Amino acid sequence: MKLNWGVGITIVIIVFTLAGLSFIYFAFHQDVNLVKKDYYQDEIKYQERIEEIKRTDKLNKKLDIKIKNGNIIFSFPITIKDSVKGNILLYRPSNRHRDISFPISLDSSNIQTIPTNNMIAGLWKAQVKWKIDSLQYYTEKILMVQ
Repeated sequence: MKLNWGVGITIVIIVFTLAGLSFIYFAFHQDVNLVKKDYYQDEIKYQERIEEIKRTDKLNKKLDIKIKNGNIIFSFPITIKDSVKGNILLYRPSNRHRDISFPISLDSSNIQTIPTNNMIAGLWKAQVKWKIDSLQYYTEKILMVQ
């Protein structure tokens, strides 16, 4: 059987169309994993975050976040004796479904300890947003959980 130009062009157009439709189907069924569901609204409020970071940088002693003996230790400055209210968010940039949130609950020496035994090893970000009186503060640190 001999193919002429018209049949060849028709076959190329059909193959190209099927490849394009296959790609569109594949693209629409991929999970778009943003860091947060309300990512865009958070970006609009980013100026407030900048003010919180500047206020935190002005503190004499900073919030210390470190991993020690299988625990994440949040050491708030000793000078802060007021009631600290806020939230600790540990999020996994590669999978937002693994995010963990804790309310701030300090012991008598202004320390909060969070065990890492239920966390997947790898990169995590600790975001601490706290409030003293009417002032908001914010600290963020990248952690490697083993």
